[in-house]
Amino acid sequence: MRGVFIKFVVAALLTSLSTFPANAFCMFGGCDPTEAHARQILENLLKQRFDKPGKIIDFKQTMSERLEMHATGEKGYEIFFNARVEFPEGANLECKPDEAGKSPDGCSPSKHYVTAPRSSDPTGKQYIAPGSTVLFDEEYRFYESGSGWKGPDGNIYTTE
Repeated sequence: MRGVFIKFVVAALLTSLSTFPANAFCMFGGCDPTEAHARQILENLLKQRFDKPGKIIDFKQTMSERLEMHATGEKGYEIFFNARVEFPEGANLECKPDEAGKSPDGCSPSKHYVTAPRSSDPTGKQYIAPGSTVLFDEEYRFYESGSGWKGPDGNIYTTE
């Protein structure tokens, strides 16, 4: 008799869950930002940071981590990744260093490439020679925003 009762409860639970909206499961922590979201952000930020198109050849999430800002209670999420991006035409060609290796004003001589710079990362445009492949080793921080997550590109991402 007990087995019949358990089967009934499980069947009732499965039936009720099938009528839940997809985002109802987010209450249980299943709707974190994804690798696909991070890749989309990289595509968006490449267009903002470099004046010529780059093609993502390889993208791999290496780690992710939930965050909670103790002072504000704000929830966050970080996705760490490595990406290889090919620039057939190069980028920011006006920033090419001169023969002495000096970059023009407003340009960064740094070879550490980032799409979402923080205070310690290079500022200004960065030169990329035509035909170069650039390695990006970055992390993107998302902040909880309503029913989704706000990415570093300013867009809201959901898993619905």
